[in-house]
Amino acid sequence: MAVKIVTDSTVTLTQEQIDEYDITKCTLFIVSDGVSTPEITMDYFEYYERLLDLENLPTTSQPTTASFIEVFTEALDKGDDVLAVLVSAGLSGTVEGALTAKAHIESQRDDAAGRIAIVNSQSNGMGLAYPVLDAAKLAKEGADLETCRQAAEYTTSCTRFLFAPRSLEHLRRGGRIGRAQSLLGTALQMFPVLGPDKHTGAVHTYAKVRTYSKALATIKDKMLEDAEASGGLKALCVHYIAEKAEAEKFLEKVVQPAVKLKAAFEPIAPTVGTHVGPAVGIAYQTFNPVRKEDLEGMGFADKASERIQDLRSRIQKKD
Repeated sequence: MAVKIVTDSTVTLTQEQIDEYDITKCTLFIVSDGVSTPEITMDYFEYYERLLDLENLPTTSQPTTASFIEVFTEALDKGDDVLAVLVSAGLSGTVEGALTAKAHIESQRDDAAGRIAIVNSQSNGMGLAYPVLDAAKLAKEGADLETCRQAAEYTTSCTRFLFAPRSLEHLRRGGRIGRAQSLLGTALQMFPVLGPDKHTGAVHTYAKVRTYSKALATIKDKMLEDAEASGGLKALCVHYIAEKAEAEKFLEKVVQPAVKLKAAFEPIAPTVGTHVGPAVGIAYQTFNPVRKEDLEGMGFADKASERIQDLRSRIQKKD
């Protein structure tokens, strides 16, 4: 009995990684003029050319419960268990849809109990890819469902995704922040540093600064602070939404001079970009859990259990 790894289309994975670990992606959708387009079929760069048109901003929708039921059932029929590692529940209803599918299958099949696990990554993009890949590496070597689930949960605790949007208008329109907060940022010409909260996965404000370059520098500083407090950096990726030139400059002039690792460089999926708007950010993974936010946004570090320490060692040996 193997463990089938399932994720969603907000993840940043190469086709080689998908093929190597037999990962299945359930697609989210972009909805424009009444037409739903599967995210997995979209040209990111062509889509982002249209993103600045706020008068005709598309909406998004999560994977259907039926699609999760189909994917989960197919794996179970083959004799596999299922681990679904998904976009933050604070940003999307995708986790909820997967849990509904799990409950439906378990109500219909006596053999399904204990064979489907759902992990909320509290992130997206490469922040979602890190726990997906660490779980997939263990699954490939024959680890059981509970081991893979704990590995994904542990890696989730070791990731953070920080980004600086050019404005708060896309986030306001998508309901990810309140109107009062967006007006405050606009009126004061402040640029926020944002990211999914490590408790809830909802958008959290880490800082507000006067210039965009300062916002990007703050992201770099926060990453380095996390690295120092959390055992060092294991991986990082500069992400962007309709800001490729700015992101390239940020990577070359700010990020790479500050770290020894070679950073990946990737666009964010359209369903995320629709709600954020033009932005630059970093997703990174540390060796130990990153600090969770307190009210001031600084946070505290988790401590790993002995079993999780062992899982971490096994994951690191695969790199």
